[in-house]
Amino acid sequence: MELNLISFLMFIVVGIAAGFLAGFVGVGGGIIMVPVLLEIFRRAGLPDELVVQAAMATSLSVAVFSVSSSIIRHRRQKSIRWELVRWLAPGSMLGGWLAAHLATRIPGQWLLWGLSGLMLLGAFRMFNSSDVSSANEAPAAIWKIGLTGLGVGMVAGLSGLAGGIVLVPALGLILNVPGSLLAGTSSGTIIFSSLAAAAGYLLATPPVALGSGFVGYVYLPLTLSLALGAVPSAQLGAWVNRRTNGNLFRKLFGILLLLVVVRLLLTN
Repeated sequence: MELNLISFLMFIVVGIAAGFLAGFVGVGGGIIMVPVLLEIFRRAGLPDELVVQAAMATSLSVAVFSVSSSIIRHRRQKSIRWELVRWLAPGSMLGGWLAAHLATRIPGQWLLWGLSGLMLLGAFRMFNSSDVSSANEAPAAIWKIGLTGLGVGMVAGLSGLAGGIVLVPALGLILNVPGSLLAGTSSGTIIFSSLAAAAGYLLATPPVALGSGFVGYVYLPLTLSLALGAVPSAQLGAWVNRRTNGNLFRKLFGILLLLVVVRLLLTN
């Protein structure tokens, strides 16, 4: 694969959109990047059986940058529940590392179907739940938090979406986090699952050579161009999130999930 100036600029624009969502929604931006990367790698002629893994791996490598940027803004806005992140992080890293290795042994089509199912479930739950007020929050059991973190990491490695796609609904529906803190707390957690899963893909050895620019399953030139757009726009997304009503955020998140499911199904 080779990048010319026009494609480089186009990828920066894609990175801007993905970074904004990373900051606003707390999912890493993979819901935009994975479908785009699937198209790019298919047209580039990558082996069909490795296209999905390459898209997920490259998306996760970009998420490391976009989520790190959004965390800076969310931290300033005091919208991260650090006491939850502390218990979610270890499981998310373990799950991300294990799932990245598992994903290289699973047919890509299975991964996409599983991803679509998770998105539909998350959308349904977000549409059919109301926000939690800070006064009515009930502390969750440590074991429940730990299992949630492990599940988030597994989803990150198996989907390329950093894990926020299930963590945001889980934080609100299982761990009683109010809507105003969902994106920030999710970002504070999925940086760990993104790092672990991206490292797993970077260190994995594809069964056939993917070409110049690839390290493991990650295409570094695309990672750079996408990150250049994602890092600054993640700051803007986090800023807008702080000014959005919690219930409205849930509905917007549900709509976003449905749109991505439609896109994935049409692609396949």
